[in-house]
Amino acid sequence: MRSGRICTALLLAGALLAAACGSDDDGGTTAPVPEPEPAPTTAAPTPEPDPVPDPEPEPVDTTSTAAPAPEPEPAEAPTVALVVNQSAGDLGPIDDLVRGLERVETDYGADTTFIEATDPSTFETTLRNLANQGTDIIAVTFPPMQDAVVAVAPDFPDTRFIHIFGFEGGLDNLVSIGFDYYKGTYLAGILAGALNTTGKVGFVGGVSIPPLNADYNAFVAGGQEQNPGITGEAAFADSFEDPAKGRELGAALYDGGVDIIMTDAAATDLGVIQAAEEKSGYVIGGSINYFDSPAVIGSVLLYWAEVLHSQVGHALSDDYTPGYVGAGVAEGGVDLVISPTFLENGPAEMVEIINATLDQIDEARSQIKDGSLEVPFDPEL
Repeated sequence: MRSGRICTALLLAGALLAAACGSDDDGGTTAPVPEPEPAPTTAAPTPEPDPVPDPEPEPVDTTSTAAPAPEPEPAEAPTVALVVNQSAGDLGPIDDLVRGLERVETDYGADTTFIEATDPSTFETTLRNLANQGTDIIAVTFPPMQDAVVAVAPDFPDTRFIHIFGFEGGLDNLVSIGFDYYKGTYLAGILAGALNTTGKVGFVGGVSIPPLNADYNAFVAGGQEQNPGITGEAAFADSFEDPAKGRELGAALYDGGVDIIMTDAAATDLGVIQAAEEKSGYVIGGSINYFDSPAVIGSVLLYWAEVLHSQVGHALSDDYTPGYVGAGVAEGGVDLVISPTFLENGPAEMVEIINATLDQIDEARSQIKDGSLEVPFDPEL
């Protein structure tokens, strides 16, 4: 910048000199050459330096051979065993429980085992062997297996036990499920009392034990709500797996003046149904699988499959709590269901009576649920 100003001053001086020469040509006097202005001594401001650009980011190395993080190992499938003290093929509770076990396998991804332990001497050994194998959940059935569960469960605190139709609580790894089936047979008694024409109703049970005795007494009590003069007669097959005995007992009851029998004997029920068909009698049974028979008016259902499925889910959850669980009429685990086949094809006069009685049954069911109706548990015959 300084040199530019100096050049400008020199050029200006040259121009003045040339002008002076021209005046000389005109005969003028020579003017004195002015002294050039001194160049300013103040330095021009130094320009700001250009900003230094940010360094270019280093390129990402896409050719890295580092191994990706390993995938987490899948959770190990839970192991669930169902041990029943009656044989499958009963079209009743055992077959329904097998169906529930199949749902457990599908819905929970469980590795399942089904064992028929019909010899009481094998109960404890069977349970102990399963627990020793590391089975996560062991479900068992009915009161006869109670002693074996109580003996084995405390020795295997990491195994969770489910006793279906049990009565024992107080163990840290046991859920015992009671159905209050007698409240369902009370509803059945209301229906039987409305349909009864002979003044006598019958009952066939597997074994005379307190719960089944209570089922019979509640059935008769329900019938007497319709007709206080109704009487009942009970017969027991001493087996839940003897259809021939059921047929014999059923035939004898029908021949003795009974027109409707309530069954409570698993596979033995099939013989009672056969007797009803042969004797023109009627049955209120214990399984939806009986509805194909024209002699079956309805059934008091226990939702075996649903209860097993839900309790296995509970045992697998973080909210697991041992103890006694009610699954009766109030909880939706037991209910009287009328056969759709009978409503469609049964005698018109009976169907009319059934339809006229449904409101009364619904009212009794609601009162059981809200506690305003207390069905007595009477275990004595």
